[in-house]
Amino acid sequence: MGKVDIRLVQNSWDFQFPHPLLPTVDFVGGPHCKPAKPLPKEIEEFVQSSGENGVVVFSLGSMFSNMTEERANVIASALAKIPQK
Repeated sequence: MGKVDIRLVQNSWDFQFPHPLLPTVDFVGGPHCKPAKPLPKEIEEFVQSSGENGVVVFSLGSMFSNMTEERANVIASALAKIPQK
């Protein structure tokens, strides 16, 4: 390990929290990704109808089942205030 010239990390730097790295570390995120599939027709129409403001994708992942109705309403009201769909 002490004699390597470069360390390739199969991840993207934007998914990492800020921390110091050795100068020999290089992120090569993406080689494990598959090409994107086209969106379903309904979602494509929604995205295209957003105009120049665009859309916001908000995901809760596995935390969705733990969310209270009050918290969901807070998030919904915050998202309702921005111009994006």
